[in-house]
Amino acid sequence: MNQPLVSVIIPNYCHARYLDERIQSVLNQTYQNFELIILDDCSPDNGASQEVIERYRGNKHISHIVYNEQNSGSTFLQWNKGFELSNGEFIWIAESDDSCDTLLLESLVNCLVANPQASVAFCRTIAFNENGYNTQVGYQGDSDVIYCGKQFIHDKMRQGTGILNASCAVFRKSKLYEIKGLFKTFKASGDRMFWIEMAETGDVIFSAQGLNKYRSHMNNSTKTFGLTGVNQKEDKIILDYLYNKKHITSKEYKSCSKIYVRVHIFEMITDKKLKQELYKTWNFSKFSQILLRLDAWKRKIFA
Repeated sequence: MNQPLVSVIIPNYCHARYLDERIQSVLNQTYQNFELIILDDCSPDNGASQEVIERYRGNKHISHIVYNEQNSGSTFLQWNKGFELSNGEFIWIAESDDSCDTLLLESLVNCLVANPQASVAFCRTIAFNENGYNTQVGYQGDSDVIYCGKQFIHDKMRQGTGILNASCAVFRKSKLYEIKGLFKTFKASGDRMFWIEMAETGDVIFSAQGLNKYRSHMNNSTKTFGLTGVNQKEDKIILDYLYNKKHITSKEYKSCSKIYVRVHIFEMITDKKLKQELYKTWNFSKFSQILLRLDAWKRKIFA
């Protein structure tokens, strides 16, 4: 039986420190029918990334190496560039700072082959910091599950993203032609929007095997976007989308809004002007802000 071709996209944005490990983790997969597309988004490391990438030029798996002359300013535009270059039936976005078990690709491709109605298959993620120590990324489940796409969106995407890291997922390329591509308009939360769009096209498979290794940085762009309000504004757009598409009820919308504002605005943002701007974005009145402060005071007193 012929194995389907997988397009593996490595989008590199920052530095070369972990790039060689990432490329090796792809080349050493037990599943070998893949093309490798390496995209460097004008990494500011004085040519170090290019030096690493050029060591692999000529490798039988590599179909494209693309260097941007200017930084695109968007992770998700780089993803889309990789999608346009891909020739595979399935796509895996292997982020440049991450690593994985050699069985990741074989395991997730087998899931998709066995379940033609599925659009995405993803595995458990093990996070580790820059010193190599394991860190928690959230509960993901102890057993394999096949979700109806709509159920997955409702249960796992309304308060965050159930697919914690792009590197843990393989998806069916044909499904890209069924989505609007709204994820491309985002700066910070485009991954969440992308998985929502993909889940709207089919089932989502979760494998409880911890095959993906996500490297958590102290000063990564995700944290920066969270402190400058970009995440909060984009997540409001996503919550509105979920409500308008009837993935969540009015009651769930209000509940999610209250939780989000408390955790991601009231407790996270210190700049008063930005905080008021975000309250306005989330339609939080002065009275609602007073209730937030009273709730924080009660939780502090009775902690």
